[in-house]
Amino acid sequence: MEPLAPQSSAVLALLPLAARVAGLLLVAPIFGSAVIPIRLRLLTALVLAVAVAGQIAPSPAPASIGELAVTCGLELALGAAIGWAAALIFAGVELAAAHVATQMGVSLGEALGGAGDEGGSPVAAAYRIIAIAAFLLIGGHRELLGALLDTLRIVPVGGLAVKAGAVAAAAALLKASFVLALKVAAPVLIAMLLATVAMGLLYRALPSCHILSTGLPVRAMLGLLVMALSVAGVAWAVQAAWTLTGKTLSDFLGGLG
Repeated sequence: MEPLAPQSSAVLALLPLAARVAGLLLVAPIFGSAVIPIRLRLLTALVLAVAVAGQIAPSPAPASIGELAVTCGLELALGAAIGWAAALIFAGVELAAAHVATQMGVSLGEALGGAGDEGGSPVAAAYRIIAIAAFLLIGGHRELLGALLDTLRIVPVGGLAVKAGAVAAAAALLKASFVLALKVAAPVLIAMLLATVAMGLLYRALPSCHILSTGLPVRAMLGLLVMALSVAGVAWAVQAAWTLTGKTLSDFLGGLG
């Protein structure tokens, strides 16, 4: 491996720290939004790394280019893991929105190609906006950056070592995402089940009633009504999921130190 020049050691020692910050900014919700250019996110990561470097113990500079590449790769993966933990909350909301849209019948346009690249059904967009608003209101973006700074104390730059506790914590994060999806979708799914039973009884009493032509509008209107009434519940579920994610993330980081 080609050794690194001594005069560049101070600059190169900063790159692994910048890689950890970049991993978070590339994957985390809001920070990793597609509307933010990747170059801007990478530049922000470098600026944050310079700002934080003076507050932590200096890490030894890599001895070669190969060691630098491996260290930066591991640090990038660690930052991405932290962002992935927060992104699972939004993944749970997206999963719930997909089931709700299917039961309401509003995903037919997406299935026929009407959604295109516009971000899915309107139901998914509505749930996404609610989740983003709740995440910002509870200060999730600030806590996410705080968690990144805490990793510098728990897992120093270049000190990543995966242990068994990290795998268990990752499984717990996936479980929390599915539980959140169930909580978010439950009100609408229950309403759709009751609507199906009611329309079945109506069709049995009035066989001449065109259940297909009347069922879809009724389900869509009922679903939208339940969605409007359960907005506060969705925000509460996101807040509870983020609280659980914060605790699990601490265990996850503890399993990496």
